[in-house]
Amino acid sequence: MSYQHSESDILFICDPNNTIDNIVEKFGCGQATVSRWRKRYNADIPTGCRKGVKKPWQKNGNDVKCKICDKLFYKTKSSESIYCCRSCMYSDTDFIEKLRNVDRSYMQTEEFRNKFRKENTEEWVRYKNRVYKLTEKVYNEHIDIINPNRHPRTIAGVDGGWQLDHIIEVRYGFDNQIPPEILCEVSNLRMLPWKKNLERNRKKTPSKV
Repeated sequence: MSYQHSESDILFICDPNNTIDNIVEKFGCGQATVSRWRKRYNADIPTGCRKGVKKPWQKNGNDVKCKICDKLFYKTKSSESIYCCRSCMYSDTDFIEKLRNVDRSYMQTEEFRNKFRKENTEEWVRYKNRVYKLTEKVYNEHIDIINPNRHPRTIAGVDGGWQLDHIIEVRYGFDNQIPPEILCEVSNLRMLPWKKNLERNRKKTPSKV
């Protein structure tokens, strides 16, 4: 499609305050066509999102102060943001407290987990992942019982390192259809030096409570 633009049309196309969408709406063309026109007419249009430089259509926008650093930032009418960046957002104690109080109980339901479950994932992998996730939750809630001496949890090979161990092993629980919640009970968790935990895993024998 070929256009013969008038002088007023060229000024409209080259005006940096007009977005590509504005030009598309006016001429009924595609976005790629607008880019070719601007290149043909040597239009000086700022591109990218350079830090500290407003986009042309933001010059008359709504500038508000960041709640944390008082820096002015552009805010659209539909936005509810009161922070200029993520760093300020996560440094706000009110925001962090709000996150802590969010009700996430729905994430523990079977219906929610099924939404993200891959059909080709092995049942053993699902079981193991479920156990480890619950284990971390129980450990953090009862650390004074499970690890009262605050032994450092490390990977194998680190001097002085300890690891969280399941007395009834995870594989044994899977093979015998023991619910993950039982394996994650406080009474089934203990701290072991990584060497002992490694030796225990190498034996590959069912654990006895």
